[in-house]
Order: sequence, then structure tokens, then C-alpha cells
Amino acid sequence: MVEVYFYLPVDKVGEVVECGLKLSDWYSKEIVINGDVKKCLSALLNPKDDIEKYKSNDYKCVKLELSPNYCFAADKYLYVAGQNSPKVMEMYHDSIIPVKEYIFGSYRLPECLVTSTVIAGHISVLDKRLDSPILFDNSEDLYINNILEAYKEEHDDFIDCLLYNFLAKLAETGKVDKIEDTENKIAIFIEKGSNKGFTVKIPDFGLY
Repeated sequence: MVEVYFYLPVDKVGEVVECGLKLSDWYSKEIVINGDVKKCLSALLNPKDDIEKYKSNDYKCVKLELSPNYCFAADKYLYVAGQNSPKVMEMYHDSIIPVKEYIFGSYRLPECLVTSTVIAGHISVLDKRLDSPILFDNSEDLYINNILEAYKEEHDDFIDCLLYNFLAKLAETGKVDKIEDTENKIAIFIEKGSNKGFTVKIPDFGLY
């Protein structure tokens, strides 16, 4: 069994916990999976992946316990961007895999496509204090940190590249002053107002 999370309006929680979550009433999209068009309920692998609903008084999070045979992971960000790009929508469909094959941190906003009705007895209200521990705060942070760590291992000057480009962009907008010593490959960025300075190595972009 796998555990996934789904947000319900507070006035629907009691009914759903008692009677079940009917796919035909709650599905949000129809997706081709393994060659067949399936109605899909879009659940989450981490309740904090929808932080607005997590903090809202109008919604409650329920935990669904499901057979992995009816669950598929996909990258929801690709689905959103794919509304305006057939190429990205193709990437979304390519991202769909059985949930048991998903490695946490692979997608920026993973969703769990549930392709079956969830019967009563497999639905419970999430207790944020006492329920199953969540191993990471949210999927976006994990995804971004994984990318940063991978590039840090591959490129020794990756952090300098990030800082230089970020501060250079602020300099373009006039928020900081930039002084460059190109001979020694050093850039000094000075915050306007506080006069605080940051010393950053100028990356050798010819290496990339």
C-alpha cells in the first residue's frame, strides 16, 4: 500500500471518510496511461506540496491508503506548462511512471494520479502532529536542493556562478553597485543603502 494526500472542502470530509472517494465525482483530468484514457484524481505525495490548502481553514487533508497498482507519479508542473505547449505536454506524459518507481526529488511538483475509487476504511483525516512522519518539508525544496548538490559536485565554482549572476542582475537594476577586477577575476558588489560589500570570484564561463 502507498500513502498519498488529498485536500477536501471541510464540509465534504465527513461524507468522504464515511462513504469513500468516488473517482467519477472527484477526478480532475483524463490522461492516457498505458495506452488507455483514464480518469485521474490528482493527489499529493507530500501534504505541504499545496501549502495554501495546508494552512487554509476551508480545506482538510485526508490520507489515502491505496494499492500501488492504481497510482502513477507525474510532474504536475509539466502539466500546467503543457497547457500552452504541446512539446511540454508530451514531456508530461513521458513523466508518468508507476508510483512505486518514483524517486523522491525527481519532479519539482510530483502528483499521484489515482485511477480508482477509494473506498471507506482507506481514508483518514491527516493529523499534522501525530500522523506518519514526512521525511522532507516539501517536494520543491527537495527537487531544487538535489539540482544544486549535483551541480556543486560537478563544478567547483558553481556557487560563485550563482552568486555572480544573481548579483550582476541586481546591478543591472541599480540595486547594487559592481566593481570588477577582471585581471584577478574578482567582483565586488556593494549594496546601496547599507554599503555592505560581497566579494565573488568571476566565473570562467568559457568552461561551460
